Amino acid sequence: MFQAGWSASNSFMAKKAKIAQNIFFLLGALALGIMIYTTGIGNIWRDIIRTGWWFVPIIGLWVVVYLINAYSFCIIIRDGSPETVGIRFSRIFKLVISGFAINYITPFGLMGGEPYKIIELQPVLGIQKATSSVLLSTMMHIVSHFIFWMVSIPLLLFLVPVLSDVVELGIILSSGTSFLLLFWAFRVYTRGGVNRALRIGSRLPYIGKRLRAYRSQNQDKVDQMDTLIADLYKNRKKDFIASLLLELFSRFFLCIEVILMMQAVGNPITYGQSVLIESIQSLIGNLLFFMPMQMGSREGGIVIVYGLLSIPLAYGVFVSLCKRIRELFWILVGVLLIKINRSN
Repeated sequence: MFQAGWSASNSFMAKKAKIAQNIFFLLGALALGIMIYTTGIGNIWRDIIRTGWWFVPIIGLWVVVYLINAYSFCIIIRDGSPETVGIRFSRIFKLVISGFAINYITPFGLMGGEPYKIIELQPVLGIQKATSSVLLSTMMHIVSHFIFWMVSIPLLLFLVPVLSDVVELGIILSSGTSFLLLFWAFRVYTRGGVNRALRIGSRLPYIGKRLRAYRSQNQDKVDQMDTLIADLYKNRKKDFIASLLLELFSRFFLCIEVILMMQAVGNPITYGQSVLIESIQSLIGNLLFFMPMQMGSREGGIVIVYGLLSIPLAYGVFVSLCKRIRELFWILVGVLLIKINRSN
């Protein structure tokens, strides 16, 4: 009887995951079409011709980035429990690519891919472990951003010794904010954050009542998720450090992309300049996180940093469009991967 009940429950979860998979696929395909139309097929084709074969290493670079992100995620998931042993790296790699693709196209950005990964992992890991693992992976990605931004601050002072008052104020605010966010991240790593997030959310209008009811009815599950989140830092410190260092390394590795793009138009830049370009455009893009695919925000960040580095703004426009084309390619790959059947 128990076996029959477990099988029925597992089958039900698999059906729900399949429905969600189809919804994510349809929304992704629709958003991709809109973005291609907005960018303009003519603009895309002209940039491809201008960049030429350089698009091969530019796109290929992200294979390495996604592999690093997937390995970081695997370290978090594989805690030695029986249910995690059989999860193949290829499946995690697929989830990472599709998750980032959904994040690119989700309004109130960088959030849609996480529910997708939870839904996909739930039949194998269960809802508590799937949720805590995805949240930890997302936290690693976010914290690596904070550290990356903080490293770029002294680099900005070195490469641009004379700064305006507005830029100096921005440096002070971003530094203070990064320290506060790192402190918040440390609290989440050591105590978990689901309980606290639900308590804060329960004060919001419209959804607050439902969140209070959910927390009241599922307190044991919520506590378990917080315990699983805190376990990585408290009891698996080597895994914690390895996962974070991999995410941070991927941040610095992907800075090679801007070097390749600038090389394609015969205006080479240094690695330090590329780190600064990537950091500032990423910072501004994440501040305006509610923009799908960071439309407009990234371009604004690139214009600002190219102005600070005294690089002609025309190159900044070129780099922005190159990044859009690369993203469109990987969004297409990620959306198609959603339809590939899951296997352990």
